[in-house]
Amino acid sequence: MSTPDCVRDLRAVIGTRPINLVGAGAVVTNAHGHVLLCRRVGGSTWGVPTGISELGEVLEDMLRREVHEETGLHVHAAELLNVVSGPDTYRRLANDHEFYAYTALYRVTAWSGTPQPDGVEIAELSFFAPHTLPPLGGPVARRAVQVGA
Repeated sequence: MSTPDCVRDLRAVIGTRPINLVGAGAVVTNAHGHVLLCRRVGGSTWGVPTGISELGEVLEDMLRREVHEETGLHVHAAELLNVVSGPDTYRRLANDHEFYAYTALYRVTAWSGTPQPDGVEIAELSFFAPHTLPPLGGPVARRAVQVGA
């Protein structure tokens, strides 16, 4: 996950202490009802396309930007499903940066393009039937599959 400039600027002031990060995740399904999942570079578990918003960015715009960056797809319409937040979203990264994620989950209701991993953040993309899901990583992926697939 690339770090937005606003987060880098904040980290320069506060260091590694916990912060709240706002983002969005996309539940993209195909005509067969299979959900698009991604495996991040260096990761072994799967999740939905997600990202962190830039300072002041509209969540729906961030959703479209991140989905396009990570998968090559164009999002034409999406509806809010849920917001994932709370103690389960806490993460401590290898660089000791700590954060809690507040992630708006959207069901993408209209999209176009052919899924293609960016090769930078995303190593692999695939559609999975709800009964054949790979190992999911984190509360956002688990909640996305519960409410969106």
